Amino acid sequence: MRARWIVVGLVVSGSFLLWRPAPQFDIHAGIQQRLLEAELGSATTFHFAGGTRARIPTDTTTDLLLTNLAASQAETRWQAAQELAVRREPRAVEAVIRAMRDPGGTLRVCVMASALGHLKDPRALSALTEAAFDPGNRDLRLCAIQSLGMIGDRRAVPALIEALKTGNNPVTAANAIARMGDKRGVEPMIEAAGDPQLRLWMVMALGELGSPEALPYLSSLAGAAKGSVRQAVAEAQWKIEQLSVPDPVQALSAALEQESTIRRRTWAAFRLGELGRPEAIPALVRALDDKVHAVQGRAAAALIRTGAAALPVLRTLLASASGPVRLYATAILGYAGNEVDIPLLQTLVANRADEGLAVVASRSIDLLEGFVRHDSGIAELASF
Repeated sequence: MRARWIVVGLVVSGSFLLWRPAPQFDIHAGIQQRLLEAELGSATTFHFAGGTRARIPTDTTTDLLLTNLAASQAETRWQAAQELAVRREPRAVEAVIRAMRDPGGTLRVCVMASALGHLKDPRALSALTEAAFDPGNRDLRLCAIQSLGMIGDRRAVPALIEALKTGNNPVTAANAIARMGDKRGVEPMIEAAGDPQLRLWMVMALGELGSPEALPYLSSLAGAAKGSVRQAVAEAQWKIEQLSVPDPVQALSAALEQESTIRRRTWAAFRLGELGRPEAIPALVRALDDKVHAVQGRAAAALIRTGAAALPVLRTLLASASGPVRLYATAILGYAGNEVDIPLLQTLVANRADEGLAVVASRSIDLLEGFVRHDSGIAELASF
């Protein structure tokens, strides 16, 4: 079974760099933030404002949500689009496209384009490409370009390159191309880097893209670059070294365990989550015991994105591990597990010898029991 997870927008007061178990620390909230960042394709921690998004009641039918996309109240439309994306409902694609294309403009909002990105359905490529060049709505253009990167279909790369070349949200376009790892983006990014205001962002995107074809340019830039650009060049060169080897999982796993800088370890965990390969599971599990909380959170999110392959290991950790590893394994099962894990988690709730673990286990049970059930009888919740 695929990994299943809920991610909501939430207020994050700051980065928790060191592991300090405390009553006020919400391990699930930390994982939610890392999952949302990963869903948006970000290896960088950032803050979310506006509080936790209210959930629509789980008994709300998909048919009603589809109808609500045309409701008179904007909030009702937005909630319906978000919930349909959370449910990964295939029937929602055409309905959300119609909402985004509403000729009256009242439904043509950024959230509709974002919902299509979270649905990850290639059927939305044409509509999103059109929206990416909408002449009258900059927010819509930005969200559409970002969603093209989230879907990850390389047929969108030519349109993204055009956006990059024409200055249409160039940073977002470069990041979308980089997420796909398409080397056709190298030259356009180098051209865009000729603009001093874009240079830092293009260098960073080249590193995320991971193509060795960018190395000559980066080498030529290294000598003259200063400050943040110079640092970004060094990081981009290092990232390309990790991603361009025959076995990037092995290289990233080694970086996760051996790199001395927090920045590189957290990035390695993020990229292992992007790959979603089972071979990364041992290194990600060991990273749950990293001394730095940011690394632990990234590793936890990556394990969730690995899917069902991680479940046997996580279940074993509930009995064999201790400290943060056991806590994280318990929390991760709330997102990646399924109904069979509830009795196992209930034994942890009943064991009051470790009250902190019992609280985490109880929250994971709540998440598993709250999965939306629709036509297939199986909950498929994605980050939003």
